[in-house]
Amino acid sequence: MGTRNVDADEAVLNMLQRYEVLMMEDLIIGRPDFSWAQLFLAIDRLSRKNLIALHRAGLSYQIRPMNQERAFGQEQHHEELVAHH
Repeated sequence: MGTRNVDADEAVLNMLQRYEVLMMEDLIIGRPDFSWAQLFLAIDRLSRKNLIALHRAGLSYQIRPMNQERAFGQEQHHEELVAHH
């Protein structure tokens, strides 16, 4: 993997560490030093490694760190259980 790929992966993870949840557009605007294609490929690589999670949000995608995604999923499951009781 090239150095530029590692840099793009780190850029995505650093922004997620700072903001916790990002829309795809926010990532692209926030990192003009990378092309759209570089960031898209970084998101693809990180998603395949289960480091981030993607959720469709209208016409865009929301990006979250995977550890936060697990907590988010457990919280939703808990809310569903409470609603049924």
